[in-house]
Amino acid sequence: MEIELSLNDYWRILRKRKWVVAGVVMSVAGSVGVYTQLKVPLYRAQAVVKFEAPQSKLLESVSGLGDPYQVIPTQLRVLESQNMSERVAKRLNVAPGVMKAGFRAEQLEGSNMILISVTGPDPVFAADMANAVVDSYVERDLEDRSAHTRTTLQDVVKRRDEVGVALGKLQGDRKHFLEGHQTAGLGPTLAGALLEAENRRKELLKKFTPIHPDILSLDERITALKARLSQNPAQEQELQNIDRDIRVNDEVYVALSKQMEEAKIAMASLVPFVTILTRPVIPTAPFYPNKPLNYMIGVVLGSFLGLLAAFLLENLDISISTIEEIEKGLGVPVLGIIPHFGTDHRWGMIKTHILRRQRYPMEVFRSQLVFQHRSKSPFIEVYHSLRANIQSQLSRPENMVLTFTSTGVAEGKTLTAVNFALAAAHSGMKTLLVGADLRRPVVHRIFGLPKGPGLVEVLTGKIPFQDAVRDTVDFLMGEIDLDKLLAFPGIDHFKVMTGWTASGGDLVNVLSSPELPKVIEAMRAEYDLVIFDCPPVLLFVDPMIIGPHTDGVVMVYKAGKMARKALRRAKDQIVSSKSNIIGVVLNDMSATDMEPRYGYYYDYGHYARKEGAD
Repeated sequence: MEIELSLNDYWRILRKRKWVVAGVVMSVAGSVGVYTQLKVPLYRAQAVVKFEAPQSKLLESVSGLGDPYQVIPTQLRVLESQNMSERVAKRLNVAPGVMKAGFRAEQLEGSNMILISVTGPDPVFAADMANAVVDSYVERDLEDRSAHTRTTLQDVVKRRDEVGVALGKLQGDRKHFLEGHQTAGLGPTLAGALLEAENRRKELLKKFTPIHPDILSLDERITALKARLSQNPAQEQELQNIDRDIRVNDEVYVALSKQMEEAKIAMASLVPFVTILTRPVIPTAPFYPNKPLNYMIGVVLGSFLGLLAAFLLENLDISISTIEEIEKGLGVPVLGIIPHFGTDHRWGMIKTHILRRQRYPMEVFRSQLVFQHRSKSPFIEVYHSLRANIQSQLSRPENMVLTFTSTGVAEGKTLTAVNFALAAAHSGMKTLLVGADLRRPVVHRIFGLPKGPGLVEVLTGKIPFQDAVRDTVDFLMGEIDLDKLLAFPGIDHFKVMTGWTASGGDLVNVLSSPELPKVIEAMRAEYDLVIFDCPPVLLFVDPMIIGPHTDGVVMVYKAGKMARKALRRAKDQIVSSKSNIIGVVLNDMSATDMEPRYGYYYDYGHYARKEGAD
């Protein structure tokens, strides 16, 4: 049957699996811590430089430095080039391949500034290397600027000389042309002279006839001028071509002269394009590993994995650990809760858990008996409450005969039966505890009694059951603390019958004999309470033989010990034997296994342990 989990259930799971969570958190956080400590710390030294070329049309046109979007990426490649590495190594006086640090350059977004970062295990070396990178970059920039300007000046001077030679040659050609062509370049003059002669002739015709000597003289002059003008156009065109070439070369010569002067000025006032804005300093703390962040990640990751492990283990846990699960899954009530009371013999308990033993050492077992605590201790009240719940389930609560059993071994069945019997005797009930776990008897060892004669001898008719009963006088020969036992109120009402057999081969027939119900009825007549401490029901048939003759069967279940299917199987076997299963006792419950409304049981356990220590 599926049970919906509440917040209290989740909290119970976390409390139950707290050591799993703590272990995972410590393991993960510890591993991250060790990993962080083993990592070599790295330091970072940084510098900021600005690359900005002066506003010079000559340099921009020659070097292409006008576009900053092209310049900065180029400078980044220069900084990360092999040449720069060699320069830095030379400045630091180390080989390029053995530098214990690396540097990288990146452009600061939206600017012409470059961030130079050097990382390494040595903070001093990182700062020195960052300074070496910056200085080498400035030095290289100056060398590049100087070499470029010098080359530019040489190219301009060479070109200017070539233009000057060409210009001189053109001027010589013009002079030579004019010497060979006297009229070259006189076209306008001759045209003016011709116009003037014609106007003079017109004026003379007003006074003289065409045959007048003056007019005839003007006619001859006009004819001569026209003849000369007819020869001039070709010479004029050639002269114009020569003048045009001279004018073009003269303009180029002037421009080159200006460029030469600009280059000379740039050589005289050479400045680097790189400006150091921030010089690197020696870092005081490593940037890697980020210890606070790593530790936080370790704790967070450990917590997450711890919670995951807790809920995963709870999901994989096939046992039943809550009252609600037992009552709904088995259909029988939970009669009582025996909390984990602890013991002063903690080392014995620890060894038992580590070595996975099925039983605690005897000194640990005895330390958890009720007479080890004060008579007013809440420890005993747990068993009084259990007895009251059992009586409420029976139609005849007087002269009870009960069978105590469990699903498997090491569930605290015998300890619960012994303490239940002692608590009943403490309340004034005449109580008999019968050691019916004949295959692995332990009751006689608890009180230091001999193995027999006991239940087997009684059932085989060798002795009456009264002769097999042990009382306080027999306890005096045992190994228990007699002072506390004798000081325990009601100890005189407590009786024990041991049980033991050398061979279990015929034990089923012994228990199945007609003597068993007769003996039980005889015990009922003399005692207010008779308790049969039987072996686990899934391992042996004994509880199913004894159970039908008693008033009911009480199953002791240690939370989380056995699988839920095994618990159901045990209950089904008891029912199939015609026994009356009264209910289940949850034994050795810790606070994490209890629901909130049963938390007072754990408080009882804590208080009882404190009272015992006092």
